[in-house]
Amino acid sequence: MSDRRADFVADKHEIETLQRLYAKATDKLGKKSPEIREEGRRIYRRIFAPDAQVRTANTGNDYVAEGPEGWAGVAEAALKDYIGTQHLIGTQLTEVDGDQGVLESYLNAWHKNPDNSVYYFLGTYISKVRRFDDGWKITEMTLRLDTSGIVQTT
Repeated sequence: MSDRRADFVADKHEIETLQRLYAKATDKLGKKSPEIREEGRRIYRRIFAPDAQVRTANTGNDYVAEGPEGWAGVAEAALKDYIGTQHLIGTQLTEVDGDQGVLESYLNAWHKNPDNSVYYFLGTYISKVRRFDDGWKITEMTLRLDTSGIVQTT
């Protein structure tokens, strides 16, 4: 494998890992423990550019925030009433052009309510990324709702 090809593959891996870390961090932001939520915020600071623009689209209650701390506040508020969450990243498609790229990732998110029902959210993240001195970071991210619903569990 040529050095150029190896660099390209390494870039794609690092970019795709951003969204996986995002899912892990978001689940931590849904926890009741301040220490665990702070772990989630640290991951957000690692994966988002300081001035990243983050938003939701067609959710019926769209949100917009700037930077990792702004989006962490949105995530914490959105998850505060659930007793458990799991954010799963599926198919990921990455395009790299020099020091910039685009990442599309499918999402399955599950949120357990106090009545034991489960709210599911199936969506797609569309992210713009850029290489910084300390690695790739998300500069813009939009979470688009594809479908959602409630499942009653026993």
